[in-house]
Amino acid sequence: MASQYQIERDRGTKDSAQQFAVLREKWPLAFPVKHQDIRPLAVGVAREIAAAMGWSHPYTLGVLHLWKMAPVYCQAVVNHEQRIGLDGAPVEAVDAGAKDLAATRLAQLAARNAVKKAAKTTAPAVMTPTPVPAPATETPEQLRARVRAALLRRSA
Repeated sequence: MASQYQIERDRGTKDSAQQFAVLREKWPLAFPVKHQDIRPLAVGVAREIAAAMGWSHPYTLGVLHLWKMAPVYCQAVVNHEQRIGLDGAPVEAVDAGAKDLAATRLAQLAARNAVKKAAKTTAPAVMTPTPVPAPATETPEQLRARVRAALLRRSA
């Protein structure tokens, strides 16, 4: 049986699309719409969000999971030196471990996309059925003769 922590986290992941709109409305600098404006969030921001929104910590982690695993966020972690708080102000430096994790995630996503692209290009062409040769047109007398011959073979 799943733990209560995992149940809450899964529920947050499921609700993330709706809840993320609320987060964007409340903290537009921390959750921008334009990709070039995305910055890495401060460590521990999930607890701040949970307290401000009245959510449990596991639920908040579930809501943030898809955001933090997205390629655009990982790219922001790799490219920027400062993390930001919910108000958009620089808080702390991005450490090398976080940059390594983000680079690893980007590599995984690139590999997955390469496999999908290779599978798509090497997929077998759609097989067209071979046309069945049209039966030779036989006259009614020829068909009767074939049926009589088959019946005679059976009775013999």
